[in-house]
This record gives sequence, structure tokens and C-alpha cells, in this order.
Amino acid sequence: MDRPKHFFSTLRHFFPIQLFLGYLKRDYLFIFVWLLLFLVVNGNTGTKFGLPYIFLSPEYLGHIGMASFLFAGIGVGSFIMAFNVSAYVISAHRYPFLATVSRPFLVFTLNNSIIPVLYILLYIYRSLSNQIYYELIPPHKAVINIVFFLIGISIFVGFAFLYFFLVNKLLPRIFRFDKDKLKKSKYFSWIVRIYQKDKERKLRQAPEENIGADKIELYFDRHFRIKYSRKFGHYDKSMLARTFTNQHIHAFFFAIIVLLLIFFRGLMNDKPAFIIPAVTSIHVIFTELLLVSSLFYIFFAEWSVFYFFVLVFVLSLVNPLYTEKYTYSAYGLNYNLKSKINPLEHGNYTKDSLEIIKVLNKWKQNYVEKYHTKPHFVAVSTSGGGMKQAVWTYYALSMADSITDGQLMESTRLMTGASGGMLGIAYLRENYRQQKMGLIKDFRDKKYLKLLSEDILNPVLYGLSMSDIFPHYKTFKFGKHRYIADRAYLFEQTFNRHTNNALEHSLAFYRRYEENAQIPMLILTPTIMNIGTRMIISPMDVSFLTKHEVKQHVRNIEFRYNYRRFDADSLNFLSAVRMNASFPYVTPFVTMPGKTKIRVFDAGLNDNYGFLTAYDFLLEFHKWIEANTKGVIFINICENEIVNYNDRSSAFYKLLEPIMSIFNDWDIIENSNYHSSVQSLQKIFPGRFHLIDLTFGTKKNLVSLSWHLTEREKQFIYSEIYNKQNQQELRKLQQLLLK
Repeated sequence: MDRPKHFFSTLRHFFPIQLFLGYLKRDYLFIFVWLLLFLVVNGNTGTKFGLPYIFLSPEYLGHIGMASFLFAGIGVGSFIMAFNVSAYVISAHRYPFLATVSRPFLVFTLNNSIIPVLYILLYIYRSLSNQIYYELIPPHKAVINIVFFLIGISIFVGFAFLYFFLVNKLLPRIFRFDKDKLKKSKYFSWIVRIYQKDKERKLRQAPEENIGADKIELYFDRHFRIKYSRKFGHYDKSMLARTFTNQHIHAFFFAIIVLLLIFFRGLMNDKPAFIIPAVTSIHVIFTELLLVSSLFYIFFAEWSVFYFFVLVFVLSLVNPLYTEKYTYSAYGLNYNLKSKINPLEHGNYTKDSLEIIKVLNKWKQNYVEKYHTKPHFVAVSTSGGGMKQAVWTYYALSMADSITDGQLMESTRLMTGASGGMLGIAYLRENYRQQKMGLIKDFRDKKYLKLLSEDILNPVLYGLSMSDIFPHYKTFKFGKHRYIADRAYLFEQTFNRHTNNALEHSLAFYRRYEENAQIPMLILTPTIMNIGTRMIISPMDVSFLTKHEVKQHVRNIEFRYNYRRFDADSLNFLSAVRMNASFPYVTPFVTMPGKTKIRVFDAGLNDNYGFLTAYDFLLEFHKWIEANTKGVIFINICENEIVNYNDRSSAFYKLLEPIMSIFNDWDIIENSNYHSSVQSLQKIFPGRFHLIDLTFGTKKNLVSLSWHLTEREKQFIYSEIYNKQNQQELRKLQQLLLK
């Protein structure tokens, strides 16, 4: 029994094991960040939002290949070195035997490699399977990608060790610093003070000898050989402290250099070639977090967390990043005007309603002249869901229009919805307009679907990691006004680049096309965060959608009427779509101009199907519809409601279930409201209301809620139009429109 006891006792005092136990005991930030990364890479968290896919199959310039994996490796390498530098600064003095070895930081890093090596091995295993299964990449190319991933890690790790070699060996020979002169210097005396305080703190905290529970018996030397540690009790303690403080000062400047590189990179032009993969951006964010934590520790030691929150609070008061001037904007609006907004004001209900009836009469006349029969009034609603819903909406509608010989789009008068679905439907409507104008041949061509499905997540996360966390200095001009170039700007720029600036029009641009009944009306309804109602955005006057029985109660706000003094008609239409699709932390919520600060968020928060807006519209014009059409066809495009992403049985989930259910069951609540509204419309249009549901998704085939889709996810979405239910719905639609 003695041998096993001795073995486990020795193993416990093996330096890599002691470091890991130290993190569990004291340094929870390291454990939290690593645990989060492990869970994402292993597919245990973030699957609903597609996080594992963007980690394991990174894209660069729209392609998954050697370059994208090289950048991914550089990002992982930067994080690994940030972890080593931060850990060295925070905990190395607890292991004074390091002062007895050659190149203590290198020895520390080698012994601190258990977690990074396990992470890299897990990443390689999961990435290979992800590339082959989800991205349909041949195995030999997947292996080559992994090789470049490892090269990327080596590049940054090599850069870090080159830095420490230079500052340890070469710089002291070139530059001779006099501490006494620095102490008297007006600008650099703070360095000496920090050095002295750090040294004193290390002397107090360092153990007297290599004994006790935290002693180190074995360690890896710089040649990766296992060696017994040496005693250090006979060393002068000031010499031990000086060794660590020198290394900490070097680490301090390393952190400053890396953070400055990230900062200046964020100021550079955001050309596509400069936009790194999303996985690199995420690792850069964690790199910044760890390096900042190490800087705070050098200055404030055990008080570092407290002072970090103090700094955040101070920045919230004085940093330009947080002032009104730097809120996320809707491009085209005038943010310099300080006029007051009264949410209770509205346009003329009757006048606006009569104007829409003129449009409907014109549409009916055009339809009858072409088809010699009354039209159906077709309303289309599409739910939120990121890229998957944008692609499904475009594909399902284009297929439905194809099998009805173009009568679907001719019959469609209203388009509503939320988030990703509206991005797809807005792009489809614009291409339909261009086809009618003779600018393109066929909006149903699959090349437009391919353009729509291109990744948008890379530039958005790049903006978050490279510029949004720093004060904003980069600006751009849109129309008559200047705005901050933040991640919302990158979202729009990327979409424009993919689609040849298809939606780069003002809101007013679409007015004449809607007035002349050449295209369907499209109404955007982002949620007003202040009061939970909807902002009604349309190039037409639609004040009737803001009606409320109680005069002094705000229901909805009509954008064009309430913001007419703020250049409402100049609003970039793509900005309006973005406002409707403000996914948390990706496309940020928008603050409207004016003294009454109104913030708008994703339409899905209030009406994820766009059905409430469609319901109000149909209710307003139900008499005209009854007298002038064959009835209403309501097309609902969404993900299959039987899909349940929240089937969890773990103790951790049960603990959080009361809170999480508020968010996870939101779709169920909205589904219930949706079905109630359908029943109400069936009573309003008895026998003349037809519901068409075009849905996708099964429990075995989940598509991630993200602005990025894998190749397998795209193929699955395309195949869903042929499932039994959708084919039945399409035949029903075909019979209604072509009879």
C-alpha cells in the first residue's frame, strides 16, 4: 500500500497538477473561460446558435480552407499565450522554485500546457468530423486544414517566445536603465512604484521553502524532461522576488503590445481581406479579457476585480463609447436634431386608410386585366430565425411562385415578419422588382439564394472583437449624415457586398412602387424596448396600424409620421431590416434620434411571425377584401413548431428552468397567439380564409439559429420543400390560385 500512496503523493506535487489545482482553488476566471471553450467545441453549448460550427469550420473570404484555419490557429495561439502570461503574472510567485531554473517563463508555460493541449486535441478531433460531415469536405483536405491550424498556433506562440527572448537577453544589453533616475522622472516614476509594490507583495506571499501541501517535487524542464525541483530556502528572498517582478514587467509590456496591436487593427480599413474568421475573433475577445485581467492584477493584486468594475462604471460615465453620440444608429436619420418625440401622436387614420384602398384598387385592376378574374388577397408572414429563416423564406416563396406560374407574387399584397425571415423576404421582393423593371432575368434563379446564404457572422464578430469594445473613432458618411462604423455597419456592408447592394435604397425609394401596386407592401415592425409595442416602418402612411381604444395609451408608433423631422424617408432600407432583426450581441439594438430616447429591438420579441401586423391590416380592410377578392390566402413561413430545442433533463437545467423557460418557451406562447388569431380571421372571412403553412425542421435535423449555415444545413433546408406536408400545402396553393 505504501507504493501507491507514494505515487499519488508525488503525482499531486507534480507541477502541472499543482497549477491546475491552483486554478480550481483561486483563479476561477481561467476555469470559466476554458470550460466555456471546451463546451462549445465539444458541442455541449451554443449548438442552437451554431457556435460549434463556426469554431470547427472557420470561413475566410467565404471559403473554408487553409487560410481560414491558419487564422483560427493564430487566434487560438494568442489565447493560449494570453492564458500563460496572465497565469504567470497572477500565480508564478507561489512557486519560488522557478527562480532556480533557467528560463522560468518557458518552464512555467510547458508545465501549464495540460489544458491547452487537451483543448487542441479536442479541437482537432471535433473539427475533422465537423468538416467531413457538416461541410462535406474530403478527408485529405480536412487533414491539411488541421495542419495549417497547428501552423497558426505555432506562429503566435513563436512570436510570444521571441518577444520574451529579446526582452530577457538582448534589450538589457542595448538599454541600461538607472532605477534611481527613473524614480525621479516625471513620466516614468510610476513604473518604479509599481515594481516596488509588486516586489513587496511577492515577498509576503511566496512560501519560505518547498514544503507543505503546495510544494513542487517534479516538473518539466525547458527540454520537456521530468526533473526534481530544487530547494530555495537558502536563496535571498529579494532575489526571488526580483526574478518574478522582472518577468511580470516583461509580461505587462507584452500584454500592452498585444492589446495595442488589436486596437490599431480595429482602426484599419475593414476590407474583406482584413476580416478574420469568427472563431479567431472569439479567441481574440478572450485574449483581451485575460490580458486585461493580468494588467489589473499587476496594479491592484487581490483588489483587481473590484477596481475592474470601478473602471467599467467610470467608463460608462466618461467614455465616448457610452455617450449618446455613440449609440447604435439607423443610417440615414438625423441624430443632430434634438426635437422631442411624442409617442401619442399619430397620422390621420381615415386619410391613410383611403390611400391604401386606392393602391388596392389599382392592384385589382392590373390583376383583372392580366388574368380576367378576381384575385385572392395573399398575405405572407415569415418568422425570425437568422440565416436559416432568410434562406428558407426566399426558397419556399420562389418555389411557390414557380409552380403557380408567377401568380403568387402578382397576388401578394402584404409581407410581414421578424428577424431573418424579413431579410430573406426583403431581398426576394427587391429581386422581384428588378425583374419587373427588366434589370434581372429571373428572381427565382438559385444564384440569388446562394448569395443570400453567404456568411455574415465573421464580420460582425470581427467588429465586436476589434473595434466595438474600444472607443469608436472610425466613421463613415451615409447620405447627409455621419455615423460610427461599428459591427452594425459591418453587418450591412457585408450583406451589400454579397447581394450587389440590392437593398441599399432609402425607405422612400419603395414608395412609388408600392403606390403603383408593382410590388407587395412590406411592413417592418421592430419592437420598442421602452414600452414593448411595435415601431411600424413602411414607405406608405399606415397610421391605422397604431389605433388603440384608450387615447392616452401607446399601442404602436408609426415611424414615418413620428420621425418626419429626422429625415425618416432617407432611412436606409437595409438599416430598417436590420432594426427588425437585432439579434442579441450580433446586430445590436438601435437608439432612435430625438429627446425621447426610444430603443428598438428584434421584431420577434413582440411578434415573431409578423401575424399581429397582418391581422390588423386584414381587419382594417376586410370589407374591401370581401367585396373585391376571392378571399384571403395567408402564407405562414416558419420553422416546424414540433421542433423542441429545449429538451433537457440535467440537474443544472432543472435549476435554471424557471428563469430559462421565460425565454425558451417564448415561441410556444407566440404559437398560441398565432393560432388564436387564425381562428379569429376564419370567423371574419367565413369559408374564404385559407392558411398555407410552409415549414421545415425535425427533431433529428436541427438547423442552428445563426448568421452562418453549414453546407449540410443548406442542403437540408433545400430538401425540405419536398417533404410530404409542404408538397400538400403547395398543391393546395396551386389549386387556389390557378382554378
